[in-house]
This record gives sequence, structure tokens and C-alpha cells, in this order.
Amino acid sequence: MRALLLGADGMLGQALQRVNPGHTLLPLTRRVLDLRELSGLDALLATLNPELVIFCAAVSDVDRCATDPEAWAVNVEAPAAFAARLPTWFVSSNYIFSGPGPHTPDTTPSPVNAYGAQKAEAERRVLAAGGHVVRTGWLYGPGGRNFPSSLPRRLGVEPVRALRGWPVQPTYVEDLAAALWRLPTGVSHLIGEEECDWFTFATEVAERLGAPPPEPADALPWGARPQDARLSPATLPGWRDGVGRWLRGRRG
Repeated sequence: MRALLLGADGMLGQALQRVNPGHTLLPLTRRVLDLRELSGLDALLATLNPELVIFCAAVSDVDRCATDPEAWAVNVEAPAAFAARLPTWFVSSNYIFSGPGPHTPDTTPSPVNAYGAQKAEAERRVLAAGGHVVRTGWLYGPGGRNFPSSLPRRLGVEPVRALRGWPVQPTYVEDLAAALWRLPTGVSHLIGEEECDWFTFATEVAERLGAPPPEPADALPWGARPQDARLSPATLPGWRDGVGRWLRGRRG
């Protein structure tokens, strides 16, 4: 099957390429296709002739989404444009919810920031066009620039502060990619089954690396974030298993 992959150079896009079960991949990055300007989209699709698209591109800087008008184009208009043209699997976020969780696939979105609102609107448009939505959250693994993915690089080099008491479901990106390639239909939750807080996760990584532990924090200086964005069902492997595989892979 000819699968167009948007966001191919991101953490999930790279993982999808590594665990590709045999599809003919058409990976696109922002250097090849500017999702802010899609006037040539029909011509591109006619040339590439994909049978489906996995849309994991995003402006994922949560605070930037509140001020950058281009975030709406990438996060909302672009996935809707693809869904209107061919079968689309849109990777969404648990940030469409606030709390209390866990939230099921039919829970009404209640975002507390622009990023969550953009993801919720994109979901609505993709589903209306007959596409599919995969929600996930708190990814970690190779190629990531977010907090959990940065820990092996930062621990022991600089002070690391990690939130206590903020429940998350860490999700190893390789597990998400493998599950996403099953192309689940409708609205699906693909997220790690094991919960912890940021501090517990960072402490575990530090211990496995033999690095100094993180500093606990009760708040960090950023904009609005959901207090409880846990998803249900949570069926991907737990984070302790994933961290072990991730760190072994870094040493290999």
C-alpha cells in the first residue's frame, strides 16, 4: 500500500519508518511540502498517487500555538485538506481534554489551551470527511526533543526539574508506531497503560543511567496545561518496559 507520511522527520515519523511493516512509504518533511501553503496539493497527490496518509506533522509547541497564526494552518487546515482527498489517519493529542480523567474516545473535548483547541477542531474536520483519529500523549524515544526524550542528554549535564503529582501515561514511540500501522478506524486511544508523574519517570531514567536525580517541582513557568489528560483504554506497553528498551537501544 502506498502510504504518504507527513511529519516524516519528527519523532513519530521516524519511528513509523523504522517499523514499517512493508508499505511503500512516501515520507514528506516540511522541506518538501510546506503545510502552511497547499495550493499545489492536488498536483502533488496526482504525482505521488498515495492510497492513504498518516498525518503526524504538527506545530507542537503548546505556547507558540496561542500566538502563531501559522499553527492553525498546520494543525487544523492541513489535516482537513488531506482528509477531504484521501483516507487519512490523523495523530491527535490527549491535550484536547482537561480533567478529570481518564477520558474515553467518546468524551467531549474540553481543551484549556490553543494547541488542544486546534487538535480538537482538526479531529472534527477529519472525522467529518471520513478520516480516522488516533489520540496519544507523552511520547518519548529516539529523535524526540520534548521533556522525557531529552532526559538522557540533560541528566548529569544540567539541573533538571520535573513535576510531581501530574499524572501522565508515558508512551514509547516505537510501540505507538507499531500500533498505528494497524490503521485503527474511527477514534482510537493509543497510549501507555502505566501511569506515573514527570518526577517518577525522570528519576527512573536517572537511576538507569547512573546520573544525578532530577529536582522535584510543583509548578513550572508555562501557559495553561490540562490537569488530567489521561486516556482510556490504555493498551500499549507500560513505561518501565519501554524505558528499558529505549535506553538499551541508545547503548547499542
